[in-house]
Amino acid sequence: MEIQHPSHNHPLAFSEERSHESDEKAYCYACGEVVSGPAYSCAACGFHLDKNCAEAPSQMNHPFHRNHILDRLSSWPYGKLWFNCDFCNKRCDNFGYSCSACDLRLHIKCALFSYNIVEKNIGELQHTENHSAKLKYAQCFVCWTPLLNSVYFSLDRGFFLHKKCVELPFEINHLCHRQHSLFLQFNSDGLPCKICQETQRRGFVYCCSMCNVALHIECVSPLPIIEDTSHEHSFTKCLRRLSFICDACGTSGNYAPYICSTCSLTIHKDCAALPRIIKSVWHHHPISHYYFAVENECGILECGICHEEVNKEYGSYYCSECKFIVHVKCVQEDTGFYYEIESIDDYEKLNENPTVVDPTFRVINEIELGENVINTEIKHFSHEHNLVLYDEVKDEKCCDCCSVLIETSFYRCSECDFYLHKSCAELPKKKQFWTQGAPSPLLPQV
Repeated sequence: MEIQHPSHNHPLAFSEERSHESDEKAYCYACGEVVSGPAYSCAACGFHLDKNCAEAPSQMNHPFHRNHILDRLSSWPYGKLWFNCDFCNKRCDNFGYSCSACDLRLHIKCALFSYNIVEKNIGELQHTENHSAKLKYAQCFVCWTPLLNSVYFSLDRGFFLHKKCVELPFEINHLCHRQHSLFLQFNSDGLPCKICQETQRRGFVYCCSMCNVALHIECVSPLPIIEDTSHEHSFTKCLRRLSFICDACGTSGNYAPYICSTCSLTIHKDCAALPRIIKSVWHHHPISHYYFAVENECGILECGICHEEVNKEYGSYYCSECKFIVHVKCVQEDTGFYYEIESIDDYEKLNENPTVVDPTFRVINEIELGENVINTEIKHFSHEHNLVLYDEVKDEKCCDCCSVLIETSFYRCSECDFYLHKSCAELPKKKQFWTQGAPSPLLPQV
């Protein structure tokens, strides 16, 4: 059997399986994959199309793109050589389907496979328990959330799908849009979700094309529930769009809040992830996030950053030891000015007197002057010889630690030309910096 395919000048002969006369692999010109089953081929040119690609229709009424027809293209128009597929987000430089009205583009295999999802013709899907490194970072092609969050399917040809996403209904009715049914569609128009107001560029949404309304899959059902580390109860998303003041940060919101029905708290989705305890550059103690009134304080409380009033009816960060309080939005404005800590106890252990816990030098000789003890000779970790303390500066020497000219008390090695400011010699072995959670060690020059 032969066919004349529009993508090739010569007739293509059909074969159930590829001949084993050649060890060289043959690739389908349409999808780019190795030909391993029934295919159409031109022996003279070495041109091959697997059966599914060769018999793909020139136009497709795709159920996930109900408003327009998709045209099959064997080469891309406008001089373009390739595009990213709107289903798998991978490069497409072979055959594909395109919508001229809204710029939707799909690999030929992605168009055919996604069509089969609606038709429930997905018998080839097999569940896998193989948690390889590749799958660890893979995302479901339908909802574009991490694959390993729930039961999933993985195919040899690179499709990853959650089982729950494969089983999604094609048409639903929802309280957020009672006028019409919503259909599972590619979000080719880039519509924001009516519930969360965020725009999902890839994957599917439930959509009413007549009203330009879209809902994210995860916003539809079941009701999303999230945990907050600084609150004892979980929060459930409200499916109605409404204006509110967030009880966690005190700023306004105008769409789909998360609600604790036990405490009647209403918060932004992002505020559920607020760190419970932070260390900020604006205060010398850790500060904790509170939802409710702090320490029964009376009178006006002033934000330690912007110096405006902090409304005690809403959440804030507070140090009970110093009565220091700040707005959530103020302390989080610059992420480089704070870091999260697990607990105040862990922080205090980390910041015990470092010269006592892990000293940088060992005392060789000392003298007592009244209540003060002066270390006159030490063995510093950065130098092989003992160092002797001097008060009088005779020569212009620079400190081997900070490279600054020595003008005050210093330690000197009598065997070699090595000098340390007294203050540099007494530096802690570890120091906390704002750019990182763990202390940095003091290291000698090499």
